[in-house]
Amino acid sequence: MSSVEPATAAAIEPILREAIRAHGAVPFATFMDLCLYHPEHGYYTRGLGGGGGRDYVTSSGVHSAFGRLVARQAAEMWRLLGGPRRFRFVEFGPGEGRFAADFLAEAGRDPSFAAALQYLLVERSPVLRARQERLLADGRRLATIPSWRTLAELESDPSSLATAGCLFANEVLDAFPVHRVAGTPEGPREVHVELAGDGYRETLRPLSSAALSDYLECQGIRPEAGQIVDVAPEAARFVARLGGLLERGWGLLVDYGEAASDLHHPIRKRGTLRAFHRHRLSHDLLAHPGEQDLTAHVDFTAVARAAAETGWSVAGQVSQARFLLALGALDDYEAQDLSGRERLKDLVLPDRMGGAFQVLVLARGGVDAGLRGLSAPWRVRAS
Repeated sequence: MSSVEPATAAAIEPILREAIRAHGAVPFATFMDLCLYHPEHGYYTRGLGGGGGRDYVTSSGVHSAFGRLVARQAAEMWRLLGGPRRFRFVEFGPGEGRFAADFLAEAGRDPSFAAALQYLLVERSPVLRARQERLLADGRRLATIPSWRTLAELESDPSSLATAGCLFANEVLDAFPVHRVAGTPEGPREVHVELAGDGYRETLRPLSSAALSDYLECQGIRPEAGQIVDVAPEAARFVARLGGLLERGWGLLVDYGEAASDLHHPIRKRGTLRAFHRHRLSHDLLAHPGEQDLTAHVDFTAVARAAAETGWSVAGQVSQARFLLALGALDDYEAQDLSGRERLKDLVLPDRMGGAFQVLVLARGGVDAGLRGLSAPWRVRAS
């Protein structure tokens, strides 16, 4: 078991500055990618972005009900497939491993499902993987012993194609690097980052690639003069890659975001990109490089289009509140202490995470789209 520890943040500064000096300026997407994902010194690579509470908390860190309820949904998926001998659940971006721990503890309550379950975690940060391994080391309380892969490892091994299963990503798509595109009277220009003394500043340059121009055209994104939009082609490409990992089953993508028509509406002048540092929201995107989270709302229209182009269909999209309530989020509400009730409310109330997050459910292989999580909560009787 690894004992990797985070590196210091200061090491990212000379890397950023050298990259900028080499080109005069770099697209904001390049700056963001280095800050978050540099192989040694990135924010996520160093384990600062695992959702464990340093700068933000994910749903699995708020209450164990999140993992337990998704496990119930996965068990229903397995049954709808006819109870196959092997059902693979793949979690992307597993953070601190809390979701996996809660999911696997709940799955163990259904012996038949547990016997079929294969749980894979896709993690590229050695620091976060070490934490996940420590948390999930006690197999006595888990339905199955999980294993770890990288996305490249899954794609490179033909035998890795799962016949049946579910691909799950919670707060993964919002962390892909974004290109910031500004509307000008001369047409779209891209926000780049250049050096300014000991710091950094934004500057507008022509679009950094023909691929970005093609993406904007394909998505019908045309910012007005004075408007900035944030686009994440890499997020759409990631979703497109998922089709090669599963023959029959579902994809569960949980994140905050909107349809393109709302996300890129002219009323939204400054895009949706923002920073989080020590639980404080900031619009200073260039501050604390490698020390703060950078995140943007997900374009669910672009994600659904990318999925459809690779054999997925959209089974449904609902708020996190509706999804969790339909799965029985309030079944044990009365048994919770005051703190537990408040944290559960964070997951399901419309003015909290319950309304801010969306659950996009994808399906492939002709599977039944009538999942309990997509049903109307008031029509579902607790099991």
